[in-house]
Amino acid sequence: MSAEASGGEPCGAIEVVAKERILTVTLANPPDNRLTSGMVEGLAQALDQFESDGLDVLVITGSKRVFSKGFDVDAMKSRDTSDLRPLLVLSNAIFTRIARSPKLTLAAISGTCLGGGLELAMACHLRVCAEKSRLGLPEVWLNLIPGLGGVYRLSRLVGAAKALELVALGDLLTAEEALRLNIVSRVFPQADFAERVALFVSALTAANQKVIREVLRLAACSGSRGEEENIRQTTESFIELWSCLPKT
Repeated sequence: MSAEASGGEPCGAIEVVAKERILTVTLANPPDNRLTSGMVEGLAQALDQFESDGLDVLVITGSKRVFSKGFDVDAMKSRDTSDLRPLLVLSNAIFTRIARSPKLTLAAISGTCLGGGLELAMACHLRVCAEKSRLGLPEVWLNLIPGLGGVYRLSRLVGAAKALELVALGDLLTAEEALRLNIVSRVFPQADFAERVALFVSALTAANQKVIREVLRLAACSGSRGEEENIRQTTESFIELWSCLPKT
């Protein structure tokens, strides 16, 4: 299924495929997979499907060797602020839904991943990338800041000081640098990237999804609770899962 841009906006689409408990969303707005309001609405529809169907993992990727270079700022300059604000509010709401999903979400970064594209990827629970990928938040070059949660989510991944440096300089990172900084968890060869992602996701779906979702729940709440409460919650979860094991 494909979700076309709406409202007469001829600015690309997303392609949505459900197979074997995996929902794959491909950003398809060549050549740069620039995000549009229609694509954001398509992401919302894909999330509706992901949340309601018997699916376990959401994979967001890009067509060809580009994940996404974010929104087209030049095109957005034609918008009034009154039009721009709803787009940012909607996009942030969708990205937050991805980040708070009780089921696993993964960004498979197939190549260049900049600006809003990286902000979308960082909203996912996990990120893997191809070895030729370049990642960054270069909004400073346009006298802007990341507007879709990028500063917050990057700070959680790399620490506040490093996030400040990366955003202030607009640095573009290689795949290995992104791996070292914990922005991505794995780097796969470019030549067989899709196949390696498929194997990785297959391994994730092979795990007990109740366990995976409990880990996601505990991780999501860990920042708002103290150490003692986090450990207590983990103990309670362990006991609950233990009680569900088959008895010999």
